[in-house]
Amino acid sequence: MAIRPARLFGLFLLLSLLTRGAFLSIPILDIDEAAYAVGSWELLRGGRLYTDFADNKPPLLYGYYALPQVVLGRGMLAVRLFTTVVTLPLTALALSAFFGHDRRGAAAGILYLVYGAAFYAHDMQSVNAEIPMLLPGAWALVQLRKEDSGTRDAVVAGLLFGVAFLVKYQIAFWLAAAPLALAWAGEWRRALRCAAALAAGFALPLLAAWGAFQATGGAGDLLYWTLGWNVTYVENPILAGEALRRAGRGLLPFLAATAPLWWAWLRAKDLPPASYERRLVAALLVVSVPSAFLGLRFFPHYFIQLYVPLALGAAPWVGRAFTAPLAPSARRFAAATVVLFAGFTATSLYLFHLRQDTYEETSPRLSEAAAWLRADRCSSAPTLFVWGYAPTLYYLSGLRPASRFVVPQATLTGYVPGNTASATGQVDATRLIRTEHWDLLMGELESRPAAYIVDTAPSGIHRWNHYPLRDFPRLARLVNESYEQAAVVGGLVVYRRRGCRGSADLR
Repeated sequence: MAIRPARLFGLFLLLSLLTRGAFLSIPILDIDEAAYAVGSWELLRGGRLYTDFADNKPPLLYGYYALPQVVLGRGMLAVRLFTTVVTLPLTALALSAFFGHDRRGAAAGILYLVYGAAFYAHDMQSVNAEIPMLLPGAWALVQLRKEDSGTRDAVVAGLLFGVAFLVKYQIAFWLAAAPLALAWAGEWRRALRCAAALAAGFALPLLAAWGAFQATGGAGDLLYWTLGWNVTYVENPILAGEALRRAGRGLLPFLAATAPLWWAWLRAKDLPPASYERRLVAALLVVSVPSAFLGLRFFPHYFIQLYVPLALGAAPWVGRAFTAPLAPSARRFAAATVVLFAGFTATSLYLFHLRQDTYEETSPRLSEAAAWLRADRCSSAPTLFVWGYAPTLYYLSGLRPASRFVVPQATLTGYVPGNTASATGQVDATRLIRTEHWDLLMGELESRPAAYIVDTAPSGIHRWNHYPLRDFPRLARLVNESYEQAAVVGGLVVYRRRGCRGSADLR
């Protein structure tokens, strides 16, 4: 029996708030949030992505961050609240629609929301790109859920996948799920027609994005940062030992945290849905796995994409098992779910609220430096350049970046995020440094001088102690000639442009 979608949405909204409400007010859960927020601010100012702000994520992610801030006010609270009350419940509703909003559908939505929060809050409670990516991606699956879905359905699904791709690229793996499910049954012609229709729909949003950037002269920058740089990022020269350690910190805990879902999926092997839907969900899991292994970094948020097929696979058994009276297996599943959710939530709350030495995002050094910058305004519109991997400082200070390079990384220093060996020199990544990017950086800092330059290297934040200013003579020379040391806050050295007197000088 189908359940009214409006009632299900209300249930999913309440559950989303219950599972994520405790983390809504934390300023920054993951350093990536700070970068995305700063990018959205530049977009809202009328700046051009990849030209005035450079990062390697697709354009709609910054648009997604900008939208709730227009309505609810500037800052991560607006983005997090919008994600909690709109994006996550609508994604859960799509999983319910996959099963026609019956008991299996309700179970799928509930499992997605609960288990999606029952892991490290640093990654799962933050608004990482995978979360908004899955909204159009999940509704694309609804278009493909029936074996007799036509060409029009596949084109619409492809279009939704294209929109999701412009939020994060890993959704492209899902394009193969439906053709793979059809080919699995020996329906090769239908598989090829489905693949062609999906590709046609997928291309439309990409062509529209290209046209928009071409019209503003930013198409070259779009291609470099969203394609060229990401190819470099995936070609990660990571050492085998570090890859194994990262798997131990990310992959193995994920498998443990989702063990009840795998178990429930195995128990559902003799239950509906129909064979094609079962193959589609299995194919979806198979094609989702590579997204978690890209670059062998095993960041926990890389596994978010897997929660959709896991929830869909476990839902038939959960939907049937949770009827009164509960069988022992259902009680054990419920107990395991409660323990996992409560354990991860309590641990994360402890780490974010009571500890300040676990995550860089909670480091008092950053908040103290940001407070100093906010208090010491030496012009009506001061700008900031941070030498280091610390976009959180831009976010907390509220100062506009003086350069597009908000997150200086491989092309300026050879540092590859998620690869400790590239920072310590065990892996030589200097081949990634681009002279033309140094020309861009210096040109921007010389033509539009920053009011402040903050050097994070002495603090060691994000391993930036391996990149002292003296090793980069062009930037060091600019700092020595045009700036004076104004403060040292928590090991961060704040330089202020000469002649720009701040409030600290007037006290």
